[in-house]
Amino acid sequence: MDALTIDQFTVFVTVVEKGSFAAAARQLSRAQSAITYAIQKLEEQSGLALFDRSTYRPTLTEAGIALLPRARRILHDIADWRQHAHGIAQGLEAEISLVMVPYATEVPVGRILGAFNTRFPRVCVHLSTVSFSVAIEALCQGSADIGLLTEHEPLSKELQRHQCGWVDLIAVAAPGHPLGKIRGKLNAAMLLDCTQLVLGTALGTDKGRDYGVHAVNHWRVSDIQTKHRLILEGVGWGSMPKSVVVDDIAAGRLVELELDRWEGSARMPGFPLVIAHQNGRALGPAGRWLIEQFSAQ
Repeated sequence: MDALTIDQFTVFVTVVEKGSFAAAARQLSRAQSAITYAIQKLEEQSGLALFDRSTYRPTLTEAGIALLPRARRILHDIADWRQHAHGIAQGLEAEISLVMVPYATEVPVGRILGAFNTRFPRVCVHLSTVSFSVAIEALCQGSADIGLLTEHEPLSKELQRHQCGWVDLIAVAAPGHPLGKIRGKLNAAMLLDCTQLVLGTALGTDKGRDYGVHAVNHWRVSDIQTKHRLILEGVGWGSMPKSVVVDDIAAGRLVELELDRWEGSARMPGFPLVIAHQNGRALGPAGRWLIEQFSAQ
């Protein structure tokens, strides 16, 4: 049965690139008759003439011009297949699952993952932003490979961690918000009746306790961008990473709130950011590269 072959596409592209059947034969270390036969079989099986042989040098027909990019794409895909298969055989992961908490804003996630995509273009990344407790559960159960977490409480002994940054939190509100209009320190009673926005996963999936909740009415928001927008709109007040709101404060869009205490401290807490993975779970070269890059921050 007739069948198109990789060799035929290789010969076709080589003839085009070298300009003649004779030059292609030299490039591929074959007899010219073998090159001619391969092109004839490709034309027969395609039902089209790919070269015009009426001139001194064979030139592409309109069909040949149209099909040349597809031939090149086929050869590229075959080479890509071989490289991907070789990488997997050498231990390269097919995919990496990365979980991160919403406060992981102090490390250049985009830059690191951009460099990762250049270095490991065939490794798929599954990136999820989840709460701290969900991230810990995913890492311990093995459904996530790597986690970018705030270490605001001791991590499970099942996890190995490397510090990669620090999150400084400040309390903020819009200038028109009742708390934003107050100058001076705010005590617990002042915070009690004003809606507070806190981070947490939706639909009750977060099994952890709330940290730094002072208001009776507190809204749980699943991502930091939405929390930021709601605070800017004056819906409520809340804590934010300083780096996220520093420009808003400078421009007068937000006001930093002075709290007379924050869980026993005169200032809001800061947390180390860590990159973590399960002890005893071997990471492949892509996973190890990510750990090294985040740790270097």
